[in-house]
Amino acid sequence: MKSPALSELKKTLRENPAPPAPKPATVVPQAPPEPEVDDATLFAQATRGVRRIEAESPPPPTPAKPDANVLRRRAAAVAEDAPNAPISDTAALLHAVAPEETLSFARNGVQARVMQKLKQGQPHWQAAVDLHGCTVDAAREAVLTIISDGRREGLQVVKIVHGKGLMNGQPLLKTCVNGWLRQLPDVLAFVSSLPRDGGTGAVYVLLKRRREDA
Repeated sequence: MKSPALSELKKTLRENPAPPAPKPATVVPQAPPEPEVDDATLFAQATRGVRRIEAESPPPPTPAKPDANVLRRRAAAVAEDAPNAPISDTAALLHAVAPEETLSFARNGVQARVMQKLKQGQPHWQAAVDLHGCTVDAAREAVLTIISDGRREGLQVVKIVHGKGLMNGQPLLKTCVNGWLRQLPDVLAFVSSLPRDGGTGAVYVLLKRRREDA
């Protein structure tokens, strides 16, 4: 005779089977620790593929332009210290003048009474050149020629007609003549002429006397 308790136990086991046995755990080997990396290596790795941008160097400072008065003094000093040097157009243009401006220049040692007589046209000019229609180069050559010839011939006063024609807003030939004559050691003084001789469009030029005439 079967035991009722045994029968009941078997029934319970059939309805509730035992859970499967757990699988053994898989052992994962531990990775070896990463070697320590220094800062330089880390920086190189982080900047790999980055293009270096060169910084532009600042432009050199622009030198300050000298004052116009300083340039005039320098030009005058060069002309005085180098009497045999060719006349400079650049130095001449530093003495810009107005079309109707009265010109007047005297070297050190020229007396006031001599200048006063020159303004009055005394002594009377003995040779003249007219620069109307000349280029700057032709006018320069004409001025050098009349000064050289007048000096060689022992003339006291010559007249240069420069006119008052404008170029780029200024009387170019008048400005050049005003600057050129200041550079020539054979020129003692010059002044704008009387109205009958051209007024502010011409100058009387007092020449240095030759040594044998002095």
